[in-house]
Amino acid sequence: MRGRIKSFILSVAMTGLAGVVGLFSGAALADNARDWQNLPKDINLAFGYYDTMNVDAPGVNVDADVFLFRYARSFDIDGRISAVQIIQPYTRLSASLEDLPHLGNFENESLGDTQIIFAHGLLGNPALSVSEFQRWKPEPFLTAAMWLTVPDGQYDKHQALNSGANRWAFKPELASGYPVGPVWLELNSWVSFYTDNDEYLGDNTLSQRPQYAAEGHISYTLSPAAWFSLDGTWSGGGETKVNGDLEDNEQNNVIVGTTLGFQLTPQFGGLIAWSDTVQHNPDSPDVDGWTFRLQYVW
Repeated sequence: MRGRIKSFILSVAMTGLAGVVGLFSGAALADNARDWQNLPKDINLAFGYYDTMNVDAPGVNVDADVFLFRYARSFDIDGRISAVQIIQPYTRLSASLEDLPHLGNFENESLGDTQIIFAHGLLGNPALSVSEFQRWKPEPFLTAAMWLTVPDGQYDKHQALNSGANRWAFKPELASGYPVGPVWLELNSWVSFYTDNDEYLGDNTLSQRPQYAAEGHISYTLSPAAWFSLDGTWSGGGETKVNGDLEDNEQNNVIVGTTLGFQLTPQFGGLIAWSDTVQHNPDSPDVDGWTFRLQYVW
């Protein structure tokens, strides 16, 4: 009986996290600086991420460890670089009720929702071989991408804390960049659309309005093997409804951060990034955390 009472209280508190229900499955994965810059055609890239974050929403606090595997393959379409990517998250979550700490923590550890991404260069970003790319001078670019989130992660409608979101998500994105000597100026924008979750905290229906965002990066090349960036993201919209009733949790969030990227060899590198929410509506979550990434190219 005590377990059922704890689960019910958590389910009530978790309505404060409804607007970021896909956060832990990778659906809110932000771009890092220099993510969309040109690369040679016909290469493979493998990424391993470890994100550690804290999400503070009204009545509930969640600590999350998110492990992501990301694979990308580049190719040529009509002389422009294109790529297909797959992202698979695995999450470890721990939630506590701020007003009832004596109830202890609620935990979940499982696979999140898979993401599939198609990207294509619209301007700049010519499709070059490895040898051609080594002689190429970077230029301004505009890239389009479409993200599809598949609801294949762990989800239990009787459980308040899940790694999967039990809904589809679609995110068209435009990414742009402009080089100025050792500096890159980048601006990305996107809109996320969501289908309904008809098994939200039982047999309730969770709906969410489109969420839109703009993200900027100013990065500086420290050496051929290292760069540093200042990052900022604004997100809005995304208000949720449960059984048709608005939750009054529309986002108006500003997140700032910084990133250090490095190359240990021509094929092997990584980055370390920190981010923190500096502005948010009272009923939307406050998120902060670190990202550690390693990547290998072949």
